Amino acid sequence: MNLQSSKPVMTVLVIDDSEIARSKMEAILEDAGMHVIGLPSPIGATRAMLSNRVDVVVIDVLMPAMRGDRLAALFRSNPRFKNIGVILVSGAAETELQSLALEVQAEATISKSQLDQLVATVQDVKRRMGTA
Repeated sequence: MNLQSSKPVMTVLVIDDSEIARSKMEAILEDAGMHVIGLPSPIGATRAMLSNRVDVVVIDVLMPAMRGDRLAALFRSNPRFKNIGVILVSGAAETELQSLALEVQAEATISKSQLDQLVATVQDVKRRMGTA
C-alpha cells in the first residue's frame, strides 16, 4: 500500500503563452506528482482557480493579452485567492523579476533558465502559504 496516496495532491496552475515553456513546466511539476492545469493566457484563470482548488499559480510575466504581474496583482486584490501562492516566471533579469514580485506581493520568482528549481519553489510557496 502506498502511504503517500492519502496525502492530498498539490494543484498548480501554469499560465504561459509559450507552449514550449508551459509544456516544460507542466512536465516538471507532473513528474513531481502534482496535478497541473496549463493555460496559454489569463483567459479562464479565475474559473480554473475556483473550480480546481489551486494551491499555487505560476505566471509568466511577459504575455501579450495581459502581463503576468498585472494578473498577479488582480489575484492579490481578490480575497478569494488570498491563500493561493503566486510565483512569477520570466526570462527577464532577476532584479527586475524580484522588483515586480515585491510590487504585486508574489511569494516567489523563478527564471526560465532555472526551471530545475521549479518543484522546490512551488513546494516552498505552498508551505509558506500554510497549505502544506
